[in-house]
Amino acid sequence: MKNNISIKLLVLFIAIVLWFHQILIKEHTIEIDIPIKLIDTPQNLIPDSSRLPEVTVNISATGKDILLFQFSRKSFQINTSHFRYGKNQINPKADQLIYSNKIDLKINSIDKTEDFFINMDKLVERKKILKIQYSSANDEEFFIKNKIKNENRKITIKGPLALLNEVEYILTKKISSKMIEDGKLTAELISPDPKIELQKDKIEFEITNTKIIQRTISLIPIKYPDAEHITIIPQKVSVMVSGPKEIVEQLSTSSITANLNTSILKKDFANVSFEVPSGVKIIEYTPQRIQVIQNDRQ
Repeated sequence: MKNNISIKLLVLFIAIVLWFHQILIKEHTIEIDIPIKLIDTPQNLIPDSSRLPEVTVNISATGKDILLFQFSRKSFQINTSHFRYGKNQINPKADQLIYSNKIDLKINSIDKTEDFFINMDKLVERKKILKIQYSSANDEEFFIKNKIKNENRKITIKGPLALLNEVEYILTKKISSKMIEDGKLTAELISPDPKIELQKDKIEFEITNTKIIQRTISLIPIKYPDAEHITIIPQKVSVMVSGPKEIVEQLSTSSITANLNTSILKKDFANVSFEVPSGVKIIEYTPQRIQVIQNDRQ
């Protein structure tokens, strides 16, 4: 019984091998999509799409060669030395199809029911401002107190014109105070798009200690909505602020916004909240309470 099963399995295996052998040696005709590869492209041009069109080709070959062809590197190599900015038409030909010379096949036809166009964009350089990212709010405060030299420098990037026009700035990877060594810090830059090339992928900063000072800013107007129909006494406040010397010395009454907080009234008195530049802190303000008088509505 076991011998009969073994013989049947052997016969089945031989039949499959013979069938597969016939498939490999027999000639077949199929259609296959071939990618396009651009060569000799002018240095100032680049395709505006990373995905180029594919060309459908009708070929005849033995099963073995078709199998090898499907898994081999192949492409239509299009010479683009004559290409210009904008739309360029191409006409794929049989002699432009590059594949292994170990494969024997016949190209029956190339599907040209649709025209093939490739849009080329200008490859240009631009300078974009640098924007630093911080690991935490504490790190941002640290670098305000300990100034980063040349933090407003510009970064040179290269890429398609249309893409570069959309880029406002180049971001760093997040930095922290722990990254400082011998008064210097190296930050990695982030490319906004795979097609955009950064002139350098890292940038070095020098960190300097910033002097922190205090200063009083007087007579800052208190803002409140006109729809509140109220009168406030007084209408201005004075604040004492603390922060980096180069920032605090430039402050004026227009640099700080004082907003009346009417959401919580205690015996017709309200407090004030402030909006200040980054790195600046409010130490105290006077008066602490603002009297609120409700006006009669007409």
